[in-house]
Amino acid sequence: MTAPAPPVGLPPLSAGPGSGPVPLRPLSVGEILDGGMDLLRRHPGPTLGVAGVMVVLQLLISVPLWWVLTSLLSRDSGSPGTDILLLILTLTAFSVVASLGSTVSAVLTSASCAIAVVQETAGAPTSLAVCWARLRPMFGRLLLLALALTGINTLIAAIPIIGYFVPLFGGLMRLSVLVLIFEGGSIGSALKRGVQVGGGTGVGLFRQLGIRLLAGVVSGIIWFIMFFPLSVILGLVVELIVGEDPLVTGDHGALLLLTLSIAVAYYLPLVVVWAFRSGIDTLLYLDGRMRTEALDVEWGLAARRSRLSRLRGGLVR
Repeated sequence: MTAPAPPVGLPPLSAGPGSGPVPLRPLSVGEILDGGMDLLRRHPGPTLGVAGVMVVLQLLISVPLWWVLTSLLSRDSGSPGTDILLLILTLTAFSVVASLGSTVSAVLTSASCAIAVVQETAGAPTSLAVCWARLRPMFGRLLLLALALTGINTLIAAIPIIGYFVPLFGGLMRLSVLVLIFEGGSIGSALKRGVQVGGGTGVGLFRQLGIRLLAGVVSGIIWFIMFFPLSVILGLVVELIVGEDPLVTGDHGALLLLTLSIAVAYYLPLVVVWAFRSGIDTLLYLDGRMRTEALDVEWGLAARRSRLSRLRGGLVR
């Protein structure tokens, strides 16, 4: 039995406090929101690249299910009972795939973004290949964590009233991804530690949820700005190619084309949304630890020790 992969950890800053991608002090709300976009621009490979790969996988799985669903809705059948059963099964499969797929995507993109921050902090390369090489040993545990988070989100969704806030509480639980990357441990301990970092105090919890709400609004605006023109353009292209409404004619080829256009318009903006959220997750984790555990002081002292060690080594030589 092989031992679990060690955590990536938090290395000392390469050139002293303030030189890394994250300021060594508690962050303001504006800095966290701006920082989410800044990390996306600084590390497009580990953020947009990973999110793009996940979107392609989502499309490969979701498009066939959407096609089956639209085919069932458009056809006339002599056995409505069978069609209703198939419709329910297809909707269930699509819901499971969408929920698990979005969670896996968020987990892997956040993990990759966190590794990019570690690499930049250490003055090391932050390319997608480098970050993936460091992420790969932890891939299995991250998938298991994504499965656990999907189950937790499902349970939260079943709670009256609170279920409406699944994205907020699910995002809070996603801090466990950063715990695995920076601190290691089991999945259970990472989930517990993630809640501790995000909601150690009542004020801290409301702050985390409030920032996630604002980030969700920003994400929704980004998604809509990209989705609307894409859906209009792709809809016109499908109409030019097909002519009549595929849902009326029941043409399977036309339905497949319609399904593909809708899926692309829906999922493509998620590349930017998932990448942006990965930066927000990373910054909220670091900010939470700086506010409650003085991580900024610890990290700054580690940088000073590292510089002193290099200076002594140079004097000896």
